Amino acid sequence: MNHRIFIAESDNDYVEAKKIIIAYSKFLGVDLSFQNFSKELEDLNVMYAFPTGGMVLAEVSGEVVGAVGLRHFSDGVAEMKRMFVVPEFQGSGIGNSLIIEFFAQAVNLGYKSVKLDTIPELDGALSLYKKHGFLPIEAYRLNPHPNAIFMEKKIS
Repeated sequence: MNHRIFIAESDNDYVEAKKIIIAYSKFLGVDLSFQNFSKELEDLNVMYAFPTGGMVLAEVSGEVVGAVGLRHFSDGVAEMKRMFVVPEFQGSGIGNSLIIEFFAQAVNLGYKSVKLDTIPELDGALSLYKKHGFLPIEAYRLNPHPNAIFMEKKIS
């Protein structure tokens, strides 16, 4: 699949990222209010921005079809958030490209490891995380899903 991966910079980029993240929340079918989701949507361009993070986007034919957020979690530790590719483009390699660029950005920002939380129902994403070397860890944050999965990858 021919696609372009880029880092959100403009207000419009963050508007497009917000659309993808809202689509992600609907796809997930889980109430994300426990993560202050509405505040996150309001502050995307702050929460996922240089110098501590970024929003990696995927575009096909001028349309943003995927995103993954990089944000500071703790000293030397980044968190991968809101990884999503719209269903029509899942399985096309876009998720893989998003993760590759995510890691490049995380290394450039000086992070030593990346954490994430997910749920078993997102089996495609879970396979992708494992493919990229994420390993299971103990819970590092609140996630009320009874089968939440927590993972981490050392990147330097």
